[in-house]
Amino acid sequence: MMRFVAEAYGAEAVDEAWAEFMVWEEDEFDPESPLGALFLPWMYHCWAPDSVAETSVEDASLHGRTPTSELLARRGARIDPVQSRYLAACLDAPFTFHEILRCDRGHGFRTRDVITGEEHEVLERSASAMMQAGDILFGQLVPIDGIVLLEACSPFVLRPVDKIPIVELRKRIASGPGRDLFARDLLREWAVELRELYLDLVAEILDPTPPVLYNTDGELILPQRVIFDIDGAEIAFAALEHLAVGEAEEDLLSDAERGEDGKLVRVRLDWRRAGNRMHASWDNTVLGHLEITRDRLVADVNSTERAEALRKIVEDALGNRARYRGSEFPVVEETATADNVAADEERRRLAELPEVREHLNRMIAAHYEDWLTLEIPALGDRRPIDAVKEAEGREKVEALLRQMERDALRMSPPPNEAILKRVRERLGLGQAL
Repeated sequence: MMRFVAEAYGAEAVDEAWAEFMVWEEDEFDPESPLGALFLPWMYHCWAPDSVAETSVEDASLHGRTPTSELLARRGARIDPVQSRYLAACLDAPFTFHEILRCDRGHGFRTRDVITGEEHEVLERSASAMMQAGDILFGQLVPIDGIVLLEACSPFVLRPVDKIPIVELRKRIASGPGRDLFARDLLREWAVELRELYLDLVAEILDPTPPVLYNTDGELILPQRVIFDIDGAEIAFAALEHLAVGEAEEDLLSDAERGEDGKLVRVRLDWRRAGNRMHASWDNTVLGHLEITRDRLVADVNSTERAEALRKIVEDALGNRARYRGSEFPVVEETATADNVAADEERRRLAELPEVREHLNRMIAAHYEDWLTLEIPALGDRRPIDAVKEAEGREKVEALLRQMERDALRMSPPPNEAILKRVRERLGLGQAL
């Protein structure tokens, strides 16, 4: 087919088709592109030189005609009848998003078109070995002689949560022009928007960017160390122990170091605030960690706002008995050391202790209980417990839950399965297949 395109349409046709496939964000086709396996079937079966816009294809008889349709017109009589029927079926099959409903590994899978709701049983060996229910595929399914084959498929499987923007596009399609068209014609009318959304969804895979992280106060996370010279540990501790909300003085001093004279040499405390702005079930929020020694106070916080707030607290509490030296931004070590490997092993060991797992599960359960009544941006700032009352919202919440369940399996150790089962029960959703 590639040779036929070059011969019939010209050497520049592939780049022209690529530019259209990429929604005019790229001009030149790279044969090494991971999207090549998806692009080539699209070019053969869906792309046609524009008879109105500027095109490199000089033969006007090819304008508005796809390479596959032209191949059938010129050589159809010499092509095997089954292959000819298959190519004709490819011309009729749109590219769209398919949700995996069931997967029979090594044999095939059942899908539902997220836009039209049409379901198919697909015969496919290799792709089915790597998929699971809830995955989203962008590609082309071709029905022929009572079976459905996967002609083209994205090399990247989309996550369950990626279904949410697809549902939003479906909403636009349902309210826009062409909504009375037959399903496949409707998908062709919106082919550019469907492809554009797909490219947006895989952009992070193709060109990943570091995530932007915020603490529970909505502040950009920027770890830093605030340093003061002080006139003595006893004085500083007495002035700042109130920061450790909920901790008794004797508990704070139980691990403190003292000199031969009995005076404080070193003491550590957490800077806490009662409650949490994001999670109603949290008793407190840890804002930073302080270490007080004979002549120095060092505080580790995770945002500029917290660093500034702590500086004011210390200066108000200690006056001229504390002198601000500055703030440092710790460098993250990129290579493993014996110390941090040992620390990781210790964390894993602690995480496996029954009492630790029980505590973590209580925290996770409380988090998800809060989640039910939080305004979630992906749901249009609606609460999950409200969104499930409508069909579209229910579909979005289901996508979020599927993603949460997958993410939970990657935790070490994973949380108790009963926690997310309880969330589903609270929302009136059945168990995921």
